[in-house]
Amino acid sequence: MEWLFERMIELAAWVAFILGLFFLCEAVWMLVQWFINRADVDSTLFLMNSAQAAGAFVASALAVGALACIDRYVFDFDDPK
Repeated sequence: MEWLFERMIELAAWVAFILGLFFLCEAVWMLVQWFINRADVDSTLFLMNSAQAAGAFVASALAVGALACIDRYVFDFDDPK
């Protein structure tokens, strides 16, 4: 059962990492769209969406860090490596 729980933690870390990459790409894309359309009236929506995606990127990075700490200090703490 411990093996399964460790694999689930690692899978969750990978999912958070992939989502983080997606949110980073979305934040950059929305920032580029805002820069291209900054003279338009609705250009602030691009900036708002970019900020939301950047916040989601930071949250997923924190999730990866937390899951890495759980994996290290719960499962690999006794490992002499």
